[in-house]
Amino acid sequence: MANNNRLLSLKLRTLIFGHPLATQNAEESKVGVSGGVPVFGSDIISSEGYAPDEILYVLLLAGSLGYAYVLKVSVAIVLLVISIFLVYRKAIQKYPEGGGSYTIARAYLGENYGLIAGASLTLDYILTVAVSVSSAIENLTGIFPWLAPTEHKVLADCLVIMFMAWVNLRGLKESARLFSLPVYLYISTLALLIGTGLVEILLHGVTPVSVATGHLATSSASGMTWFILARAFAGGTTALTGFEAVSNGVTAFKNPAQKRAIHTLLILAIIVSLGLIMLTYLAGAYHLVPAEGNTVLNQLGLIIFGKTIPYFVLMGTAAAILVIASSTPYAGLPILLSLMARDGYAPRYFKNLGDRLVYSAGIWTLFLVSSLLIIVFHGDTHTMLPLYAIGVFISFTLTGLGLAKHTWQEKGDKWQSDLAIFSFGGIVSFLVLLIFIITKFTQGAWIIMVIMPLLVYMFRGIRSIYSCEIRDLDVTPKAIEDFHNHVAKLKRRRVHVELSDYKNKIIVPVYDLNLIVLETLRYAYALTPQVTAVHIASDPNRTAKLLKHWAKHHIEIPLEIVESPYRATVHDFLKYIDKVEKKGNFETITVAIAEYVPEKMWQNILHNQTGQLMKLMLLFRKSILVTSVPYHPVPKEVPTDKLDVISDSK
Repeated sequence: MANNNRLLSLKLRTLIFGHPLATQNAEESKVGVSGGVPVFGSDIISSEGYAPDEILYVLLLAGSLGYAYVLKVSVAIVLLVISIFLVYRKAIQKYPEGGGSYTIARAYLGENYGLIAGASLTLDYILTVAVSVSSAIENLTGIFPWLAPTEHKVLADCLVIMFMAWVNLRGLKESARLFSLPVYLYISTLALLIGTGLVEILLHGVTPVSVATGHLATSSASGMTWFILARAFAGGTTALTGFEAVSNGVTAFKNPAQKRAIHTLLILAIIVSLGLIMLTYLAGAYHLVPAEGNTVLNQLGLIIFGKTIPYFVLMGTAAAILVIASSTPYAGLPILLSLMARDGYAPRYFKNLGDRLVYSAGIWTLFLVSSLLIIVFHGDTHTMLPLYAIGVFISFTLTGLGLAKHTWQEKGDKWQSDLAIFSFGGIVSFLVLLIFIITKFTQGAWIIMVIMPLLVYMFRGIRSIYSCEIRDLDVTPKAIEDFHNHVAKLKRRRVHVELSDYKNKIIVPVYDLNLIVLETLRYAYALTPQVTAVHIASDPNRTAKLLKHWAKHHIEIPLEIVESPYRATVHDFLKYIDKVEKKGNFETITVAIAEYVPEKMWQNILHNQTGQLMKLMLLFRKSILVTSVPYHPVPKEVPTDKLDVISDSK
């Protein structure tokens, strides 16, 4: 019965998420440049569609004079794009494992700045999902009026976010296949729009729309000011959101990963630069006035294409790409959290690969938190928008200044030009950040300034807890000596008894060699010499480390390695139990599960609860006994000087 339930569960998971992928096939699940553009670039590609609106909204405060500056502002933004591209190209070259701003800031500016970068990117990714999806649904309310009520809109937002999570849980290649057509169709149609518009202007000239219709933007302002230009520049830099995702997700690219990531970043930089300059040029030439429900892109589509098939394709793919833009965080945030988990700042289960070789825990977390954000803000894009983009410019600033500091200290070949590029990117990003904070503070930006320190505090708290656990569980020479003495003493007592006379078998699942495991092995061996330690080899590096420690400390209890190519730890352990049970040589089989008991109950959320799941599944097995061996840490004053091994045997 238990086997049937397990098989049914596996079939259902396979039906929903696809067949599990083996660890050895990880390279096949990664994406190339053509797949990287829609997976990592959908956010930045979608951003250039509304960046001209953000520029014009501000410039037209100075009246029609604003049209004379729109292209100049766009060129300034493109210079920043070039600088940021060069910054992140260097980040990819230096850190092939990914991490982008978090890795750079932590390495060159210190731990606190690294955590600020991690917190800012986390917030940016969550807000990108919420804002992109809510914006897309709002754009559809004109076509589907039944979406207008708040409760319907919130439900639609959450369902779309759930759909995006499902697609990404099926793997990066699945996402790339599904999103490639609308993304590339949008890029092609946008290129056709720009090309046709430029040809029309060259051949027939242009009549400003606002003049022709009598709606020329007016204002009481007597002229352009530096503050207006700065605000317009800051507003236009929303086209850069999503740029950092490629540097975070280098490990998601096929080999040579760094080369493919840099090529993807270059393509995205070219697309956003040309698209932004051309769209703002056309908007300025036609004297377009962005309005609620009538964007610059929509107006250009009607002017250049009319209500023809290309227009509907453009607007349809523009709406689709707003939804697809939420795929970028689903690719970037899980990888970022896996790196932070590796360093001990996030729960360790974030670094575990799921069935489809993606970081499932990060995807589920993003789905839950972004859905909660939608519910709290009632799916209102304009309420969430002031929170948007602040996080990404914090990361731009820290990356640029971090690399500038490193370049200054190293002073290698061509260091002067690198220093100028990195400093320019960091300083300009910082100025943009200040403008966002000042102009958007009362509109909700203050929330980011409150949440970010709390996130940094949380990250540091998690690391502190893990550090204490390491001290508590670290295997000392005395612990090893006591263990060997215990085993030797029991052996002397049993010298006249044959091993085959013992009909009770105890199996101890082992993740790592630590004090919990030693205590559990001692307990098991005191009951019977028929003890086997079993390690489910879901991570080759972890397995190699365990074997090394087992041999180094001369642990006499046999250790069996069970291969787990699909990382299904509990499933593979139960299959091993089936094999032992079929031998029929034992009257009882007991599974002794080592269990770390943290000082505070809530700290259990930092562990993946694999042991609890094992116990639950074994409840259905009548012939198997289960016992927990709790370990209560004893406080002790020992310096913390390592954080490379965290026991998660729970």
